[in-house]
Amino acid sequence: MEHNSEVIGFGALNCDKIFQVDDLASPGRETGIISATRQPGGSAANTIVGLTRLGIKTGFVGTVGNDREGSLLLDDLKREGVDLQGIIKADGATGTALIFIDSCGERAIYILPSVNDTFITTNHDYTKKAKILHLSSFMGIDQLRMQIPYVTQLRGKQTKISFSPGNIYVKLGLNELKPLIERSFVLFLNKEEANALTGTSEIEDVASFLDLGTKIVAVTLGDRGSYVVTHNKSLYLPPYNSKINDTVGAGDAFAAGFLYGQLTGKDLQESGLYGNFMASKSIAELGSRKGLQRDLKGL
Repeated sequence: MEHNSEVIGFGALNCDKIFQVDDLASPGRETGIISATRQPGGSAANTIVGLTRLGIKTGFVGTVGNDREGSLLLDDLKREGVDLQGIIKADGATGTALIFIDSCGERAIYILPSVNDTFITTNHDYTKKAKILHLSSFMGIDQLRMQIPYVTQLRGKQTKISFSPGNIYVKLGLNELKPLIERSFVLFLNKEEANALTGTSEIEDVASFLDLGTKIVAVTLGDRGSYVVTHNKSLYLPPYNSKINDTVGAGDAFAAGFLYGQLTGKDLQESGLYGNFMASKSIAELGSRKGLQRDLKGL
């Protein structure tokens, strides 16, 4: 079956179980749960849903289990309008993320990958037809090394790579990430990830990643907005005012806004502001997708 997806996501698909608490428990302490909800998640999937709501044709490469949670994730992506041809339904449980969020919007996340650890055998031709393949992390180094061939076989093709390694992949170190950074046209990081990969507290030092091959580095800075740099330009972009209810998925929302700007011919500044706007709407709502916008009115 043919597809016409402009952007395809490739990453873990999780069922997020979100618990609101007064504060995050330290070792040896107990704390009560205020509320509990279940929502679809996964970093690349959140970005893909954000792009779909903005009118971009999208698809996804990933794995869900043959359980109720897997069906819920597929139903949600289908309802959003995401092409599902690249998603495998495997024997076993769907990945789960246990997310605890305190009264300040800070979080602690525990992930049970389950079938996300399954090696994906989707036909490479599926990704070659997209303008952008957006990658985010799985749980371990084997899955990272599974993604690298998908990038390698795209050399010389029109498909560009965008990469959100997240904290999990960043912990593996820069050397492991180089094959993906080298091929990426944009690298998305938050400030903690940027500091960990550069080994410094200076955000501007992310410019060193441009020497590895990536064309753009975009760093989210929380209440300071974002920093975007290329070989020719660097910009600090101010945040949009927003109440902070939940920071989970803020970086994914930023990536959706930024990629939308790039796909629609916007310059670096406008793309970054689109990202900041989407992130500001995301953090105002509980869950990684509820606040994702269907237009960019209010900019």
